[in-house]
Formats: sequence, C-alpha cells, structure tokens
Amino acid sequence: MNMNAGDRGGFTLVELIVVTVLGALVVAASLQILITNQRTYTAQTAQIQGQQNTRAALDILTAEIREISPEGGDILEMGQTSVTVRVMRKMGVSCLVTTDDPPVIRAIVVGDSFQARDSVFIFADNNESTAKDDDWISAEVTEVHDDVTCGTNKANELKFGGQSAVFTADSVRLGGPIRSYLRYTYGLFKLGDGRYYLARRQPGKDPVPVVGPLKATNGLEFTYLDDENNKTTIPTEVRQIAIRIRTDSPVVNSLGEQVSDSISAWVFTRN
Repeated sequence: MNMNAGDRGGFTLVELIVVTVLGALVVAASLQILITNQRTYTAQTAQIQGQQNTRAALDILTAEIREISPEGGDILEMGQTSVTVRVMRKMGVSCLVTTDDPPVIRAIVVGDSFQARDSVFIFADNNESTAKDDDWISAEVTEVHDDVTCGTNKANELKFGGQSAVFTADSVRLGGPIRSYLRYTYGLFKLGDGRYYLARRQPGKDPVPVVGPLKATNGLEFTYLDDENNKTTIPTEVRQIAIRIRTDSPVVNSLGEQVSDSISAWVFTRN
C-alpha cells in the first residue's frame, strides 16, 4: 500500500505550543531553585565569614588587653570606639648594670632582640628593703650590641645616650626586668574603600586594617569597668574592658535581611 503525505503521523501546532509552555515552566522553576540555592549559599558563606571576623577581632583585642596594666599607665586614651594602649613586645632581664655615661645595661633577652630606638621600661628597685619606692624608668635605647653574653646566655648590651638623668647608681639591679613597648590605637576606622574596619594605628602612621568590614555606627564598642563592675572613665581604675563587635555585609538572606554577626566579651587586664 502506498502512503501519501496526508497519512503521516505528527504533532499538531497546539501540542507543540503546550509542550513548549510546559518546558519553559520547568526550566523557569529549575532556574528559580538554582537562584535560591545560590542566594542561600552566598548568605551562609557571608554568615560564616562574619563569625570568623568577629572571633578573629576578639582574639586580637583579648591578647593585647590581657597584657596591659592600667595601674602602670598602659591605658593612654579611652573612647567608646577606640582605645590607645602601650603593649609589650620584647622582654629582658638585666645581668650587668654600669654607671657609665651613657648608662649601659646588659640583658638576657627572652624572645626577640632589642633594637636601637626601642622604647623601654626598666624596673628600678631603688631601696631593696621597701617596695614603696619601686618604679619603672622610661627610656629609649640608643645603641645595641648583640654579640655579648651573660655567663653562658646570649645577651644584648643596651646603651642610653643622653639619658643619664633618668638613671641613678642603685636604681636598676641585677635581675630587674626590661620591657620594650609600642603605642597602638585599636579602633573603628574608615579606610580607603569607604567601609569600616577594626584597625591598628601607630602615632604618625596610617591605620592598618586588622579585621572587617564592621558596621559603621556600632561595629566596635568598648566599655570600661572598675573592680566593682561600675563604668569608669579613669584609666588607672580600669580592671576589665567589655568589647562588642558587629560585622557588616552587603549580602542579604532569603528573608531580605542583611547578613551580620556579633560577639561580646569581658576581658580582664593585667593588674
């Protein structure tokens, strides 16, 4: 039997339109699922990053605050969004003290060697029979020799040119500690990208970002408490510092809310 064109099976135009519409709906639904999954993944990633940022910022601030002594004058300035402190960076123990001019102290070093222009505190015992006259001498190292020893221990020989007036013959004794310190301001700073970060700044230098971005208005807050947990504005009375950190992100979650994270902690100082 011969079959002509009119006998061939196929799809009608209506059937093709129905199939096309159904296919488009399936593709659109799949695309919407992919977009939703992508947004969820982006929001979760931003949330995790925010949590990591807050914890990293807290770790850094906690490590620094635990080392400062408010009674010893280590808190220099106190603000709601920043704090300026002296932080210890190097440590030594005197093993030889001379009354030369300039004064010379040989020290067994714990950790990194001292360098010229280091700012240091040197413990002055003065009268050994009482602690009332003990003090810390503030000085600047002008010259360092690191090819010396104290017994079998490697040492640094420190000189303090032009600073004889701050030393007395019996003030610095063998075994007295020597601390090198830096002045840092930790605070909420607006940086070049227009966003706010926890940053660290040395006098006369630009702030260096540490962690962020943080919220512009309340991304970093300090509260200073005395030994009775009352707020104080007097640096020498501080016994603990409450810290609150809030992250900032342009990402929004599936509810249309901005992704953010916060953390709070109370850190005791070295008193």
